[in-house]
Amino acid sequence: MFRIDANSDVPVFQQIVDGVKSAIARGACRPGEAIPSVRGMAAEVLVNPNTVAKAYRDLEREGVIQTQRGKGLFVSPDAPELCREDRRNTVLRKLNALIAEAQAAGIPASELAKAIGEERASDHEQTEPE
Repeated sequence: MFRIDANSDVPVFQQIVDGVKSAIARGACRPGEAIPSVRGMAAEVLVNPNTVAKAYRDLEREGVIQTQRGKGLFVSPDAPELCREDRRNTVLRKLNALIAEAQAAGIPASELAKAIGEERASDHEQTEPE
């Protein structure tokens, strides 16, 4: 599903939350689909089960996953939209931080916009069929 980066500044439980949300946002996990149990996920990503349990509690509190007693953990019906919105908000926060950093470095907004436009054009050229 995803990997944990032990060298990251992001806490392991948050990496699990982010990994599950990312998998849902990109369609790798769909509503109603089972996700690994706490022990299963802990074995998969090689972390303590308590860490996974904390991540799962956060995901359940946010409405991303649901526990069905005696059956397991499942992706909630609203999860794809919640995860896409969360991803969008994360990107916008990072973009705002980048804009503030560019302004602090004295980079004009027009130069930043031009760089973004050039990068988008470069991406488009690379993905265009020949």
